Amino acid sequence: MLPVPHRVVAAVGSALGLCLLMGAMDPALARDYALTVYGGRVTKDKWTETLSTDVRFADAWIMVGALAWTMARSPGGALSLEIEGQVAKHSGDQEHWEFNLPVIGRWRKFPWSEAVDTSIAFGLGPSWATEEPEVEKMYNDSTQKFLVYWLLEVAVGPPDAGWAVVFRLHHRSDAFGVIAEDGGSNTLTAGMKFRF
Repeated sequence: MLPVPHRVVAAVGSALGLCLLMGAMDPALARDYALTVYGGRVTKDKWTETLSTDVRFADAWIMVGALAWTMARSPGGALSLEIEGQVAKHSGDQEHWEFNLPVIGRWRKFPWSEAVDTSIAFGLGPSWATEEPEVEKMYNDSTQKFLVYWLLEVAVGPPDAGWAVVFRLHHRSDAFGVIAEDGGSNTLTAGMKFRF
C-alpha cells in the first residue's frame, strides 16, 4: 500500500477549507458546493450486470470523499453542471488510493420534488489509481492506473434540508478499448451529500 502524499492531503484539506469559508462569507455561494461521502463494495460484474438483482461481490471495498462545485444552472434550475474532485481509499483485496475528476450533469425537477428533493446525475472524467487495482486484474485480462471514470447517482432528501442520501454506481472504465485494452471496475455505493 502506498501512503498518500502529504501534498495531496494538504491540497484537499485546503480546498475544502476554502469552500467552507466562502460558503460562510457569502450565502449566495453556499448553495454551489457539495461534500459527498460514500462507501461501498466492488462487484465482479460488468456495469450492466451490477444494476441487476444478481450481483456478485468481490472482497474489496471503497470509501470516497468528494467535493463538488456547481459551475452552471439552466434557467429555472432543473439542470446543472458540476465538477467534482474525489479521493478514494480501497481496502480488502486491493489497498490503493484513487483520484477522479468528473464533470457531472444533474437533473433535479420531478413531479414529487416538493415532497422529496430528488436528483439524478451522470458524470464522466479521468481516473488515476496509485497502483494497478488488483480486483480489476482479477476480473479483466489487464488494467492500468489511468482509466476513464463515470458515475450514475440518485440523491433523495427532505426539501430545502441541505443534505441527501446518495446511491451511486462508481465505475472505472477502459472506454471500450480507447484508453486501455481491458480493465475497469464497478462499485455499488451509498452515502450522504451535504450542500453548502
